[in-house]
Amino acid sequence: MRYGYDMYRYLIFAHKDLTEDYFVEKSGAIGGYAKELFQRIYKSIFSESMDVQYMYDTFFLAEYRDLAEFLKGYYQLEPEWANEIVDILNNRKELRLYEYDSLSAGENFDDFITSDEVYKRFEKLLMMSV
Repeated sequence: MRYGYDMYRYLIFAHKDLTEDYFVEKSGAIGGYAKELFQRIYKSIFSESMDVQYMYDTFFLAEYRDLAEFLKGYYQLEPEWANEIVDILNNRKELRLYEYDSLSAGENFDDFITSDEVYKRFEKLLMMSV
């Protein structure tokens, strides 16, 4: 699941132990361009993404009383989304929430990873559910 908070900027969940090797292997890409594509997708997501809980704990703890308030204030998320995110993080301790700018690495994989054919599989890859 991803939550948009600005143009091409999202909050996404990913497993805390996710590695590039796992991501590429479980994508089903064996070699060639397909493998390179999934390596580039992984790098575009994690090269400049920020762990939101870490950011809150390190820089914003004094300004917001809890993570939900931070999500509503800093990212301007709707209360339902903020509460949903906090519930997911509380129930799935292995997941982390990342701030992801889909254009930060100079490549835009948005249309590909959010397409009807790929998105569910992509979401499972991020959460190591494959």
